[in-house]
Amino acid sequence: MIVLGLSGLPNAQAHLRQTTPSLSALDERICQGLDSSACLLIDGRLVAAVAEERFTGDKGTGALPLNAIDHCLREAGITQSDIQAIAHGFDYDAYRRFFARGDDYFDKVVSSSTLVSALTKAGWSQVAERFHPVEHHAAHAASAFYPSGFSEALCIVSDGMGEVDSLSIYDARDGKLQRVHRQRISDSLGLLYSICTRFLGFVFNSDEYKVMGLAAYGDPAPYRSVFQELCRFDSSSGQISVRWPRDALTRAEEGYPLAMAFLGEAAAFPARVFDARLDDCHRNFAAALQERLEGLLQDIAAYWLAKTSHRNLCLAGGTFLNCRANERLCNLPGVENVFVQPASSDDGTSVGAALSVAARMGDDCRWQRSFDPYTGPQYTQSDVQSALDGFGTDSGVAWKWVGLTDEYFASAANDLANDLIIAWFHGRMEFGPRALGNRSILGLPGGDRIKERINSVVKFREDFRPFAPAVLEQDCDALFHSRRLAPTRYMLATARATELGRSVASGVVHADGSARIQVVTEDMNPTFHRLLTSIKAATGHGCTVNTSFNVRGQPLIMKPLTAIETFLKTGLDRLYIEGYVVWKL
Repeated sequence: MIVLGLSGLPNAQAHLRQTTPSLSALDERICQGLDSSACLLIDGRLVAAVAEERFTGDKGTGALPLNAIDHCLREAGITQSDIQAIAHGFDYDAYRRFFARGDDYFDKVVSSSTLVSALTKAGWSQVAERFHPVEHHAAHAASAFYPSGFSEALCIVSDGMGEVDSLSIYDARDGKLQRVHRQRISDSLGLLYSICTRFLGFVFNSDEYKVMGLAAYGDPAPYRSVFQELCRFDSSSGQISVRWPRDALTRAEEGYPLAMAFLGEAAAFPARVFDARLDDCHRNFAAALQERLEGLLQDIAAYWLAKTSHRNLCLAGGTFLNCRANERLCNLPGVENVFVQPASSDDGTSVGAALSVAARMGDDCRWQRSFDPYTGPQYTQSDVQSALDGFGTDSGVAWKWVGLTDEYFASAANDLANDLIIAWFHGRMEFGPRALGNRSILGLPGGDRIKERINSVVKFREDFRPFAPAVLEQDCDALFHSRRLAPTRYMLATARATELGRSVASGVVHADGSARIQVVTEDMNPTFHRLLTSIKAATGHGCTVNTSFNVRGQPLIMKPLTAIETFLKTGLDRLYIEGYVVWKL
């Protein structure tokens, strides 16, 4: 079976902008259907998956993913007519009555017909006959369970909202997913976290990871009672309730003004203005929010694990990009294995929708090995040479071809040992938000002011933002306390630093003593593993700072030309790209 999976609602953000002329830049993502992507599944196996943002440069776009679709087809060597099913990670049609508004929002934005029409307009034929909408949370759950390699598991999906749900629990056995619990949007943990993100002066449905990072600098005590009163867990039913005042979740397109006013009254300080100074009240508020999220997710996971007798846990939905919460879940008593979909936001629903449809049509979609996140475009020596040739002799750039030789890896390792900051571009691009060693910026984890230098002159971002370490599996235990479950392979769970880790990797240890580790194994990424082995030879420890190769507001870099242009505009010292060493004159 050949299945094309899609995510996104291509008309959603345009409709929001058209109907809300006064829309704030912080509120432009208060809509469904962003993070569009495409994937291709053949006989239950993933051939390619990539987000549309990587091609267009519009971070988080929900546009029809035509570029991503084209990449998937080219990767498989097929055409549109070879596609047997088109799966989409939303099914609003079953809930039409819930979206009967005065305008034609349903038909213009969320109906399946919008995607069918968009593909038809783009030149596709027989779209309706091949189109299969999949309920949003079912797509999320499938995106985690089938690639996990587990024969059975408890699956938890949590995000801002699906069609009408915000959290769903699935009992996964014998290759099938059965929903056993669901929560309405008014009780959404994801929506709560996003509204609080907006209250703290960050972008809704985009900057939640900044709030997670900021929380480490605060004390939750001053605002603990606020969130304990607002969010409750019922230990008799396994239900989370969020006790918003009446109408607090109305006027979403205006930035939830009633919810914001409620938070301001409860916290006794006003909503922070974008780019205003961060004070202790903001840090403490973030800390209390983060603490409550972690505790509630731990409560609901423990309840449903006990009720279903599962010992394996699968997680998906934007909530589970929260690495500190994932660490808590990995350490729950009785949990043996955990898998978090690396593309846990809506981009991952393209994969989940495709897997759901393929399984329904008889394909064996249970995977036997770890999910491979390297599913995007890759480039040849010739591609890189062509990109470099576009820069003249007076462009301030020079390079040499070394190839993927011992000399090449030793050169990169020695640069890092000498406290240089390098960009590393190799192989297929990662799927999901984390750079996992193929499109990465690397630095010496104990380097001089390494965090400050990368934040200020390379990434151009807020100074409180932490960095993650990539570490060889055999060196992990010496530097970090971790069970090394699957989420640590994808930089999706934090770990506590050991005394040695706090010393030699001080630049990647956050204010709370944690680090968002990526445990690197040879089977998953032999090229990056080889580099870390060379780093160990040069420094004594197979560990490096690993942050995404992009700058503030830019998606993860995909193409060689963009990589070179970004290298020249930043404080990066070297670019290592498919066997070329590039430097500035």
